[in-house]
Amino acid sequence: MTPLIRETLDHLTHSRPFALATIISHQGSTPRTSGSKMLIRPDKTISGTIGGGLVEANVIAACDDLMAATQPRSKLMEFTLDQEVKKGMDMVCGGNLTVWIQTFVPPFSPALVQVYETLSDRETRGKKTLLITRIQGNAPKETCLILDKGKVIGPRMLPNSLFDAAGDNKFSGPGPVREFHGFEEFMIEALSPPDTLFIFGAGHVGFQLAQMAHFTEFTCVVTDDRAEFANGDRFPQAREVRVLNNFSQAFDGLSIDGHSYIVILTRGHLHDQIVLEQALRTKASYIGMIGSRKKREQIYGSLMEKGVEKTLLDKVYSPIGLKIKAQTPAEIAVSIMGELIMTRAKNRADRL
Repeated sequence: MTPLIRETLDHLTHSRPFALATIISHQGSTPRTSGSKMLIRPDKTISGTIGGGLVEANVIAACDDLMAATQPRSKLMEFTLDQEVKKGMDMVCGGNLTVWIQTFVPPFSPALVQVYETLSDRETRGKKTLLITRIQGNAPKETCLILDKGKVIGPRMLPNSLFDAAGDNKFSGPGPVREFHGFEEFMIEALSPPDTLFIFGAGHVGFQLAQMAHFTEFTCVVTDDRAEFANGDRFPQAREVRVLNNFSQAFDGLSIDGHSYIVILTRGHLHDQIVLEQALRTKASYIGMIGSRKKREQIYGSLMEKGVEKTLLDKVYSPIGLKIKAQTPAEIAVSIMGELIMTRAKNRADRL
């Protein structure tokens, strides 16, 4: 589960007040984009970010006022990043963004806690979810989740027309969609789990890369055939650590889609080839394989002899990572993570 969802649930279960700020729309050049979130505590400390600078400072100040109320509050704040704001942010921007603030004031209802328990569980399991908040006046009144096949967790408060639109995937994000039905207002947010990084090889580079995945909001699944390397003690932040008898079943039981990233770092050329051959049959957004150009050409040649098309192999990132003259396992992991972040950003832009 992402740190922000984890902390939100922790505040709810321990009856601590807090606020969430979410960018619901952005245009032009902005430091963060739609869907970016920040949690604000009563002492004005935060988790996450919506971009820093004066925008963030103004949102924190607004949350401080809203949390002083004895009931939950909701507010929209619009920002134009003009010259005055840009000076305070120490960056060159020229866009507009709208931030939605929602405060949470205890006591919290069991239904609200259940909503976020379910949300965190589904995120951990890699499931998409719709989070719905009904707003009346300036106050959030009810919250629910819509799961697969229209199952609802919490009160079923969406009007039929919006409920049907949700079932047809009309609300795909990023960021909440503001919908009106008569005199009622709804914030409908499609929450996708973090992109998943599948690391094949739990050695030195895999160990470093898994730690960076945690800090850069990738969910991580680690696979190896050596239990002494692939275990929960070495990878406590991984969603799953898998130990195989051999790599010929490397993808058995895995769900690989367009939000999946595959990095091949096994301890031998043959293992890398076995994993790569299977990876090419998936819909992963990124496939990278460690090694020299000579190793790459040997493996590619062997796979083409087996009938693998060169056009598929041309999509593989190998040698893997950005060219930063990396040498140590940590430096190599940095170069790989840089390439992953770059690819993820491009994929997200293409989906907009």
